[in-house]
Amino acid sequence: MKYKIVHIITRLDKGGSSENVLLTVTYFAQKGYRCSLIYGKTVDPPLELIRKAKTAGVEFIPVTSLVRSINPLCDFLAFLRLLRFLRFLRPSIVHTHSSKAGILGRWSTWLSRYLISDIRYPMIVHTPHGHVFYGYYGKMITAIFIMVEKITAMITDKLIALTEGEKNESLAFGVGKSEQWEVIHSGVDFLNSKLKIKNEKLLRELNIPEKAIVIGTVGRLDPVKGYQYFVEAMNIVTSYKLQVTGEIKFLIVGDGEERKSLEFRVSDLGIEDRVIFTGWKDDVEEMISLMDIYVQPSVNEGMGKTLIQAQALGKPIVATNVQGIPSVVEDDITGILVPAKDSQALAEAILRLAQDKELRRKMGEEGKKWVSASGGDGYARFGTERMIYLIEKLYEKLLEGAKVC
Repeated sequence: MKYKIVHIITRLDKGGSSENVLLTVTYFAQKGYRCSLIYGKTVDPPLELIRKAKTAGVEFIPVTSLVRSINPLCDFLAFLRLLRFLRFLRPSIVHTHSSKAGILGRWSTWLSRYLISDIRYPMIVHTPHGHVFYGYYGKMITAIFIMVEKITAMITDKLIALTEGEKNESLAFGVGKSEQWEVIHSGVDFLNSKLKIKNEKLLRELNIPEKAIVIGTVGRLDPVKGYQYFVEAMNIVTSYKLQVTGEIKFLIVGDGEERKSLEFRVSDLGIEDRVIFTGWKDDVEEMISLMDIYVQPSVNEGMGKTLIQAQALGKPIVATNVQGIPSVVEDDITGILVPAKDSQALAEAILRLAQDKELRRKMGEEGKKWVSASGGDGYARFGTERMIYLIEKLYEKLLEGAKVC
């Protein structure tokens, strides 16, 4: 018997959470499971992954009222729509993703158990993809989120953390019990992460000199990602007389609500000739391959999929010591970890690597070994195959447990 599996996510974009959800539903659909994906808004969606999922037979169900921001009317309408779909679909497992879809999706699933007269199904799984317990909202709203997450964890069969750091911080905030949590890393396709030399044509297109030291990042340009501190660090770095061959260039790949303010600040600091904003690019690995140093300045980060991609490509890392990042980057071995919101510390770490080619090489090599090493089950520690394998094992265990209830 092949079970019905429903995934619910707030929005489909080019972020790691959407990409991994699409990879997961595609895999299970190809294995013969009946898979549906309920989603809210699409923002620069990963069209190729969506196409593959549809080809595999995944059913896509839009819920326009499922929005990221807090909106009582939309949230209530989304809840009713989710409840209606779940009663019709009668899934065996509902797997929710991110904060908003996680709250509305889990409560509508819990209620649907009673409306379809079967308290065993659907089993409820939730992946927060990082938490919102700091870096997003003020103290009052954050306190409400923590309380709601604590209560909602009580109706959840399994919680999935992307890293040990995320799991430990969630437990420290009182969300869930230790036995509810599983750690399953966000998967990276290492077949696409072979070390590449810098693409000379792409360097010319971006007006980057061949011998320049490129310091870059990839991501959604939102406040929680901390790019405002990266820009301030750029100004500090450019003010130093560096002992390096070639000039320094900064590369920001991605887009989002902060882009205009970041560009304005770069112009205000007078460093626009050093900084390149590219917007979203389809070939992330190609863009990271241009970089000599990869920077992740997040205020809050569940894992940081691009950190894995950068290390797989042999890039040394400068990142903040928050939530899941220390589970991904080994401090002083594969990169340098600094406090969040500290532009000076960020700049000093960048300067250290920029002026030491051998240290960059050594950390890059260690990063490649670290991310591609076995997780103990025959799969690369951070590989897509391992992520799917662990999710499948979790689903099987939940379904087997439900049978004997």
